[in-house]
Amino acid sequence: MGSVGDEICPRFDSIMLFMSTVRGLLEPVLTFKVGYLTPREAGIWDLRRRDRSQSDIGRELGVSRQAVHKAYHIIDGKVEQAFMEAADTNNLVVKTINLVDGVMEAHSPAHDIPVLVSLSNKNGLKVWYLYEGNCRTCNLEQSCRSVLEAEAEERGIELNTLHQLKPPTQLAIEILGRYQDD
Repeated sequence: MGSVGDEICPRFDSIMLFMSTVRGLLEPVLTFKVGYLTPREAGIWDLRRRDRSQSDIGRELGVSRQAVHKAYHIIDGKVEQAFMEAADTNNLVVKTINLVDGVMEAHSPAHDIPVLVSLSNKNGLKVWYLYEGNCRTCNLEQSCRSVLEAEAEERGIELNTLHQLKPPTQLAIEILGRYQDD
């Protein structure tokens, strides 16, 4: 007959494997697409974009204003990193980055056109080449429109029936162009 330790070890290993698997499922996946933000950081970033004060955010989350201030610096670093990687990946020249609103204004030397890169909790990181496209003949028109409508909703921008008639390229300028420097 084996010792007590022999009987416990297989169960212990199974329990540890189960706990490790569950922990892996619960840990956030930090990717380029979501600006490397954890769900908690994304929540703080969203509240910040809605002009909530650090004190208000701290009270809502049950943390100090100083903790929120520290989180701002971490969030800004991650969002900037995501934008810089997007610029590098797409060969863009960065003009401005608005870390609070999650919009980068850039230029594509290869296509000689302006580009806006947006980051939102709903859609993640999206690159918008601002040109007069052929949206009406593109099979992605409805998908682009849905993404842009979600961008507008998350940013608190109301769209009217006139906006529904615009092709996505013009709608992108309408929604994200407000963050461009003139």
